[in-house]
Amino acid sequence: MYQYSTQKEDLIQKHKIVAQYIASQNGDAVTVGLNDIHQTINSGEKESPYNIYITDKNLVIKNTTFKSDIGFDLSFVKKSFDEHYENHVIGICTPLFEKSSKRFMSYTDAYLVDNTHEKKGVLQISYTYNDSRNKLLEIQKLIAHYPNIKEAKAYIMVDTGFVNDIILKDYPSYKPNLKEILARIDDGIKANSKVHNSQLTINDFTKDSIHYKALYLSTTSPILDNTNIVYSILLDESMFDTKIRNLNIFMFLVTLLGISAIFISAKIRGKEIKFSEQDRFVQSSMHEIKTPLSVITLNNELRELEFGKDEYSQEIDSAIKILKTSYEDMSFSMTGDKLKYPIETISLSEVVAGRAEYFKTIAKSNSKSIMLTLNSEAKVLMSHVELIRLIDNNLSNAIKYAQSNSTIDVVLENDSLSFHNIGNPIKDTVHIFDKYFRENSVVGGHGLGLSIVSDIAKKYSIAIILNSDAQKGTTFLYTFKCHTNDISLG
Repeated sequence: MYQYSTQKEDLIQKHKIVAQYIASQNGDAVTVGLNDIHQTINSGEKESPYNIYITDKNLVIKNTTFKSDIGFDLSFVKKSFDEHYENHVIGICTPLFEKSSKRFMSYTDAYLVDNTHEKKGVLQISYTYNDSRNKLLEIQKLIAHYPNIKEAKAYIMVDTGFVNDIILKDYPSYKPNLKEILARIDDGIKANSKVHNSQLTINDFTKDSIHYKALYLSTTSPILDNTNIVYSILLDESMFDTKIRNLNIFMFLVTLLGISAIFISAKIRGKEIKFSEQDRFVQSSMHEIKTPLSVITLNNELRELEFGKDEYSQEIDSAIKILKTSYEDMSFSMTGDKLKYPIETISLSEVVAGRAEYFKTIAKSNSKSIMLTLNSEAKVLMSHVELIRLIDNNLSNAIKYAQSNSTIDVVLENDSLSFHNIGNPIKDTVHIFDKYFRENSVVGGHGLGLSIVSDIAKKYSIAIILNSDAQKGTTFLYTFKCHTNDISLG
């Protein structure tokens, strides 16, 4: 949605360029050559994201640079085309999820008319959000871990009547026909009618002797006004033990919503966003995450008290720790320069050992392990809160970016603490410490962690050495001034 808000003006300009080109050809638009103008509007762009579509009078695509859409019937959006024509505007839709390519696309629309103002067809220019596929795959991979989820969808509902559905569970690519498109729009309208004002609605039913639970949840878009997102999830209840069924479903849903909040936050970040806008969004994300995090933690503790620990509670515990670490980073980023944390004499080995133990569950759930080596009795004079933030962000990043089935080495030697993992090398070792900078856009995050680490290191005169290459892996080395009279508190 954020990309749409920044891209739509460019897309409208591309439409005008193509419209002028077609008018200059003095021929039938459905037969005019499009190769030259297609190259023009894609000049300087990666992966040629723009395509051209021209329909006949019956709104069937007859001429296009996206050949698989030849013959596609657009009559189901005739009402929108007519409204845009009457208002003398070039129409543009919010991102549609294209089933065959599994990518998001936006389309313009405007009628082509002759000298007598007779409508000859519709011109459309599309823009493909090529980086959206990897983000969707992350969600589908998460959902695949839960075989009881039989169906997961999200519907984008705009107050103009526009409805688009996104299939969150993986599926084979295919081209839907007109009848199916109309049916999906109707499904979205029905799902939206079941929920209001972010209320959760749960429907139980049985089909073919299988007990199902359908969950519907509505939330407003953080980017676009007058736009709701409705989540529809279908669960097979027969895969759960009767005694813990309802509790597991509730916790899974809240966990999914919490991860969705982080996913939305990650989508918004980018260097083109002003820092003030990013800070306001982080504050909003904190508000959205706090309540679900508390509910998940409480219910998981109650569940373990009643039924003991199992693979479900361990996975939930790992998710809770990930969410809690993200929340603490956002909270520290918003308040770290406003609060004065008490300075203490702290044993480095004790704190490092405690945080490594805390992150072992997260590492295990990500098919990784932590190897801890402590050869120091060093003590430092600094804030306990800030020391934990420094250690936690390094452990979190090491787990996040390490290869599967690898070991993260944490070594405390004299007054130096290092974190080493094997994974893709860091290319920009300078800007990696900048606020909101993220070199890897596939792995989730906010771009806050290393910025926080850098600020803490500067405050306490902690030297940082970063080495990263494909063969030896990545090592962050921190050298502390252990003697209290050497530490600068400025």
